[in-house]
Amino acid sequence: MAKLADQIREALKPHLEADEELRSVGQVTSSSLTSLILFLAFAKYWYVGITQKRVVFVRRGASRKPNANIRFSTPLNNVKLDGKRFAVVTPVEAMPQNFRLMFGARRATGLDLDEFKKALRT
Repeated sequence: MAKLADQIREALKPHLEADEELRSVGQVTSSSLTSLILFLAFAKYWYVGITQKRVVFVRRGASRKPNANIRFSTPLNNVKLDGKRFAVVTPVEAMPQNFRLMFGARRATGLDLDEFKKALRT
């Protein structure tokens, strides 16, 4: 079975421009609820990819498959990282603005949190 990082890369490829290359990928949630029960009920999960120019978001459906109809991107300099969260500084209309990083164990998922944070900073 493919690791989550590979699945995310495949889901994001159709949304890249010809000259873009994915530097890192991850999974985030746009729920800011602190109650675990409410969080599980209302959290929206997103696949996210970082290129040399922008951050690309594709909403993940309940079946863990990407929903290409709910997606957006923003220039890399419009994203601010703060610990386990990051924000889109210049919001995209009708899309979430704040996200929480969700990575899990690198060995199981293939997702590298340090690589992701580094890619957001450059």
